[in-house]
Parts: sequence; C-alpha cells; structure tokens
Amino acid sequence: MLMSVRMASPLLLIFLLMIPDVFSEKAWGVSYSPSHICALKNSSVIMSCSYTYPTGYKITKVFWSKLLIHGEEPPDLSEDPEYRQRLQYLGDTQQNCTIRLSHVTQKDQHMYCFRFITNGGKWTGKPGVTLTVTDLQVEAPERVTEGHNVSLTCKSSCTLTDRPTFIWYRNSQPLTERRDRNNQLLLQSVRREDAGRYSCALHGHSYISPAAHLSVTYPPKNVSISINGSGVIVEGDSVTLICSSDSNPPALNFSWFKGGTSVGSGKIYSISKISSDHSEEYKCRSINEHGEKYSEAVTLNVMYPPRNVSVFINGSGVIVEGDSVTLSCSSDSNPPALIFSWFKENQSSAVGSGQSFSALQSGRFYCEAHNQHGSQRSDAVTVIVKGRLVILYISAGVVCGAAVIMILLIWGCRWIKKRNKAEVNHSGPHHDRHKACNDELNEPVYENELADQHGPDVCKPKLNSLVYENIPKRM
Repeated sequence: MLMSVRMASPLLLIFLLMIPDVFSEKAWGVSYSPSHICALKNSSVIMSCSYTYPTGYKITKVFWSKLLIHGEEPPDLSEDPEYRQRLQYLGDTQQNCTIRLSHVTQKDQHMYCFRFITNGGKWTGKPGVTLTVTDLQVEAPERVTEGHNVSLTCKSSCTLTDRPTFIWYRNSQPLTERRDRNNQLLLQSVRREDAGRYSCALHGHSYISPAAHLSVTYPPKNVSISINGSGVIVEGDSVTLICSSDSNPPALNFSWFKGGTSVGSGKIYSISKISSDHSEEYKCRSINEHGEKYSEAVTLNVMYPPRNVSVFINGSGVIVEGDSVTLSCSSDSNPPALIFSWFKENQSSAVGSGQSFSALQSGRFYCEAHNQHGSQRSDAVTVIVKGRLVILYISAGVVCGAAVIMILLIWGCRWIKKRNKAEVNHSGPHHDRHKACNDELNEPVYENELADQHGPDVCKPKLNSLVYENIPKRM
C-alpha cells in the first residue's frame, strides 16, 4: 500500500504541472478591502490592499493604475501630473500595497488597480477598487410657516464608506447642538429666527455643502412709523411718514389713521404745507397673508409763530391822571410765546415788555408776541387819561348851573307874587280859591318867605300852583 502511494506521487505531480498556472494562480494575487469606496468630495481616500507572489521572485516595481481597455499598458499614476502631488504609496515591496489619494473630485471616479513587476513576471490585481466621489446637498422645503415643524436632510449620491457624523450650519455658523449620526435636522415649532441658509458637513472633513435657504413666513411684527426730517415740524413744511414692519412675505397693504380716523393708504403718507390742524396722533396698520398689526402712535407736534394776538383792557380805557390801567397780551402759538413787547403808536421803540403792561398816559397801544418761529402784533387799543382839574371844573360848572336855576326860580316866584297881589285887589272871589290852594301848600320855605313880604294869604296859593305846574310829582 505504501509503495503504491509512492509510485502514484510522481504521476500526480506530472498531472498537476500539465494544468496551466495552477501553482502560479495561488501564489500570485492582490486583494482589496473594501472594493467599493464612496468618498466625500475634497476628502482623502485610503485604498487598502495586499499582494502575494511566489517565493524566489524579486519585486522590481510596484505602482497603481487606472483600469484601461484590454491590451493597453497600464500607466503609473505616480507619474501622471493629475495624481503626482495627491497620490501617496503607503505600502512596501513585500505584501502591503495601500495608497492614499487626497482631494478627490468627481474626475477621480474610476476603478483603480495595483500592479507589481518581478524579475520573473508581472501581475495586475483585477478587478480593482471602484471609487465614487460625492458631494453633499441639503434637501429642505422652500418655506415653512412660523410655529410649524420642518425637517432638513443632508444627502449624498452614494452611501459613504465611513460612518459619518453630520454637522449642521446656519448662515455659516455651526449648530453645535445639532451634531449626530443622523443626516436629518428637525426643527420643531419654527420661529422666524430659524430662517436662514442651511448647510451640512461631515465631522473631520473640510467640505461643506452648498447652502439651502429656509424661509419662515409670519405675520407683521415690529410695526413702526418714522418721520422723514429733523423731528422739528414747522407750519408750512412738507412731512413724510413711513410705515415699516418685519413680516414674511413683506407686507404690501398699509393703512394710515389720524386719531382713529382713516386718512390714507400705502407705505408712505405725505403731508404738504402742514398746519396746526395736522397736530394729532398717527398710526399705521401693516397687513400680509398671515395677519395684521398696528404701530404705536406717533404725535405730530406742529410748531407755528404767534397768531390771533390781542390786547385785553383790565377795566375801563378811561382813567384819571395819576392812575394806571393794565393791558394784557394774549396769543396762540407753538411753542407758547414767552416774549412780549409793548408799543405806542407813532413811536418806534418799545414802551414796555412782558405779558402785562401798565399804561399811565393817553394813547393807542399794541403788543407784539414772539417765539422762535416768528412774531405778530395785535390791533391797537385806546387809553384815555383825564386830568383832575378838568373834572373839578366840570363839577363847579354843575354847581353854578344849579345856583342860577335856583335864583331864576326865586325871581319867578317874586314876580308871580306881585301879579297875584294885583289880582286880589281887583277881584274878591279869587281870595277863596287862593285860600284853598294854601291848604295844599307843601313848600314851607317859599311860604315863609312870601308871608314875610306880602302877608300870610296873598301869594302862597299861586306859588303852589306854579310849583305843580312846572315840577312833575315824584311817584
């Protein structure tokens, strides 16, 4: 039995040698791990590989090449200008054939093979390593309404070989709290502050995806009114009010209110030749498809010079020499007039100042009110000052006139008395009538005076008749 095995061994060996490349196939080889690589754009790729060859051979050259059409000699990538600076051989001349390819781009997407040459033959490891290069894209809705939830996804064109950690950016600033292995970013109860440009990246890589803009829609907020100008509004100026608001989409509907009454529409409200009638509180209302909001009220305080200036006389305009009359000046102005000047007609210089003025002499007086925006004068008022001697003369004249009247009355009475005496001497019956009149006599002065001169019963009745005829009775 042992001899038969020994005799069979040479025959088996000859049979195996007749099969082409049986030993060489097992001795010559290249293996890759992994055989498919998905790499991020601009990253570095490690292509791990190992190779074997029969004992007794000596390695003369090792290199990597792109798989070409059958029959062409594979080029050495380390001699290619496009790879020379980016390809680094990390292996050796025994069994390690690993390389690093840096800053990969879509142009680097190929199948790469390792090839080695010995003093007894050449070998290319086929199939090689397939490299796919991808970028990152943020997939997000174009807009979301404030208060809703939204999900953003960081996508690649192939499944990345390394298990990546995703990093998110908003407006180029990293969202450190959003670092995880999930390629989705979930924003809950979105606020307007969440709007912006979102991009993603992988931890440990410099490449950042193009930004995707997320728009958050919301109703008007922070509605305010600005006044075009220095802030000091003078009567006659042109004033422009501008309504602004923060909203998305931008508000296109604006309304204006003056003290609660609608006065206009549009983002801008203009007033030409403003007057004090425009002094009031103004508001604007901003509207978009998600709601509306009113601004805080702003007050237009219109400045204007004095007007309706007038003088008030405290008391009568006629006074006695040595006394005075107070004149007061009033006006309508904004700001209120604080400077008042007093003038007498036909005199160029002021005779007084202040809101009140004491006039001591006759004349026509007026006031002039001033503020920083102008001045206006009042109409003139007349003050009459009468001297005390004139009044005394008038009083003396009145007394003298009364004395003359009394003298004339006395003279008249005496004349009548004489006439009555003559009538008594010629007619007796008249005596009784005179006596009856005497009973009603109520002027004892005249009675005594006439009695002393003509006797007690002669003139008295006639005198009383004269008194009643000329002087009405007091009721």
